[in-house]
Amino acid sequence: MSYANTEVAQIVAISSNRCIGKGNALPWHISADLQHFKNMTTKQSDGAIQGIVIMGRKTFESMGSKPLPKRISFIITTQLDYAEKNGLVGSEKAYVMHNLDDALTQAASLAHGAHLDTIWVIGGERVFNEAMMYTDRVELTHVETDITDGDAFYPELPDDFMVVEESEQKHDEKSGLDFKFVTYKRQATK
Repeated sequence: MSYANTEVAQIVAISSNRCIGKGNALPWHISADLQHFKNMTTKQSDGAIQGIVIMGRKTFESMGSKPLPKRISFIITTQLDYAEKNGLVGSEKAYVMHNLDDALTQAASLAHGAHLDTIWVIGGERVFNEAMMYTDRVELTHVETDITDGDAFYPELPDDFMVVEESEQKHDEKSGLDFKFVTYKRQATK
């Protein structure tokens, strides 16, 4: 798979019933998961760019409409004037794109120049769905809870994804939730 010789990876926390969002926010707060996300999407390097993330407009807005520190953000929206309305014209930290292909093309080009081997897709539901065909790896945090009133869900992984790594079960004291980190990789078809 990959895109222009750059790995495409998705990272997300999902509930037992695949919920990833509720009211444009995470349905839980688990510090260890947020730290895991930061560690995965930020590569320690001397370069100014330490990670590249692709997300939809709602995901960007759920993070306070600010690019993540040390990472370049690609925001996908159908709103043609989004960059102008949000002060992102000429930004070197956030690029507004109008489709996934353009975002992946620009991100892969930037990744090559910055010596980064992975582009991270970080949400939401529609972007995860669209990017699945290009995705090589998925980093899922499985949170042991059902969110009955969620409004964003993660797609079922295609059959060619296999578990390659799994953490032990962890417990978050503040939320009272159990969770674990699982890495899935797309297996080459014969």
